[in-house]
Amino acid sequence: SVSHLVPKPPAAMKLTIRPRIQKEKYSIYWKTSMSTKTELLDEVSMDVPPSTTVAALKAKIAASYGWEPVDQLLRLEGFEEPWELLQHQGCELPDDLTIEDCAIPEGSLLIHKRIVLVAEGWKIVTNGDDDSDTDDDDF
Repeated sequence: SVSHLVPKPPAAMKLTIRPRIQKEKYSIYWKTSMSTKTELLDEVSMDVPPSTTVAALKAKIAASYGWEPVDQLLRLEGFEEPWELLQHQGCELPDDLTIEDCAIPEGSLLIHKRIVLVAEGWKIVTNGDDDSDTDDDDF
């Protein structure tokens, strides 16, 4: 039998995640992003089974940072981009594929981007804190 020669996939594989927060100053008048600022977060290592889908891995990353699930985020009118993106070697990984389907090897570095919208064009006052409508203070 040749089946004993075929290696079994590991129960879990270690991946390094390099998360980014992309803050978009979004104009509610023009319905477009006016400026972007990207914050680099500390890398984390995660052990995940190769059968994990990309969508499940993105949800696990978000949960590890205490971020809201993407299906609970509110969209501003005109914002159509995905809230999250996971990349390996510059290529976007499709949500419905598994880590194994994407041929991601053990020990790989993945880039995770989460978009945060900062609404521009109104002023919010809460507990004496003013939220600027034009300055970089929102970032």
